[in-house]
Amino acid sequence: MIEISDRAYEELVKVLKENDANGIRIVITGVSCSGVNYGMELAKEKKEDEIEIKYKDIRIFIDKLAEIYLDGCRIDYIETPYGSGFTIENRSHSFGCACEHEEY
Repeated sequence: MIEISDRAYEELVKVLKENDANGIRIVITGVSCSGVNYGMELAKEKKEDEIEIKYKDIRIFIDKLAEIYLDGCRIDYIETPYGSGFTIENRSHSFGCACEHEEY
């Protein structure tokens, strides 16, 4: 369901330990013609309307309704000259834009 790169896994373990968190929560922040927008936050416990999955020893909490948008999701950690951070990508849930229209 959710894949985590080795680099992201190392960073997540470090961040969870530094912040005394038990897992991460992945949320859907929006769905548009360009695809699904994801968010991620540290979490202490699972909420009532969430499911919990495990990736190695990392607990991942997701809303039951968002589960379909997370299938095939990959979490990575990138470093660029402009900054670093986690990315969430899901190629199976990218949409073509229907906003284009032809003028007559």
